[in-house]
Amino acid sequence: MSSCKSCPPNRSSEMGIFFPECLERIGGHCNKKNPGNVQSLHLLAHSVMPKFYDGIELDYLHRLAPNKYITAAWVLSHIRPSGFRFGGQYTFRVVGDTMYTPTITGDIHPSSLASNLNILYYPFQALRMEAVMQKANKNTPVESQYTIEWTRQCDTWTANFYNVRSDTGRCTLSMMRSVSAHWALGGEVLLEWNDPSKLDTGLAIAARYAHYNYCLAASASRQGLDISYWQRIHPQIEMANLLAWNRSTRKTIATICYRWNFWNSTVHGMFDSDASVGFMWTKYLTNLPLQMGFSVVMSLPTDRFAFGMRFLLDPSGLRRGE
Repeated sequence: MSSCKSCPPNRSSEMGIFFPECLERIGGHCNKKNPGNVQSLHLLAHSVMPKFYDGIELDYLHRLAPNKYITAAWVLSHIRPSGFRFGGQYTFRVVGDTMYTPTITGDIHPSSLASNLNILYYPFQALRMEAVMQKANKNTPVESQYTIEWTRQCDTWTANFYNVRSDTGRCTLSMMRSVSAHWALGGEVLLEWNDPSKLDTGLAIAARYAHYNYCLAASASRQGLDISYWQRIHPQIEMANLLAWNRSTRKTIATICYRWNFWNSTVHGMFDSDASVGFMWTKYLTNLPLQMGFSVVMSLPTDRFAFGMRFLLDPSGLRRGE
């Protein structure tokens, strides 16, 4: 073994104490699972909520190779930008499920040149770097979001930067850590500036208790409070309750939703305290590589509703069973 000057001397013959020539640093061990980040705190409850469509949407997804995909979409809507978009996803080098180079995903609207670009890269297994850029048209500035996330066995550290410029921008620094097999605690610091000489700060705390068939999560800040509860009441049925309170508007919204999974279809439903009722149904056809779905949401006090349909053509079968 090579000698090391920084190690204590070996005086076992004089003092009866033994020191190795070089001391080793051994990492600790954690038997708790990683809790994810603060942004995914209410992910289980939000996954049960219906994703409403507006108008008609036709999507096409095809895999050319394990690391190459092409996409196309045509949208006819009153809320979202209508028209045709095409794009794809490409990873330069993939071995198994490991990405050794960045993954690039993007699409563009030919007439307005509105575009989306996402770059995802894992330089190390525990480090995630992501950039999301959006441009509405050629006359508008680019909306950007950059993420740096370090994931360890028991905690996750995340930094998000939104439209960071010298005169305006927003940044969040968050940490989530498992303190036991079921409990996870975290916090987030918000830095926002609309003037180079003025900086606004905010602090939010988060907590979650998770079990294999239910999960309770809560986050609180000066701006409001969010609480969610998710439970699997049957192998095919999930329910979720969400409560959101906004301090500036003094308004509280409570939502009850459910998801019922069948062997080739899924049903979502919701009802909230504003007397809005929503329903969504999706199904993957057996004989055709087509996933179809429709949704309807109705406001009982105003007697207004919105109806939408979506068709996804997937020859590669990547979305089967979703």
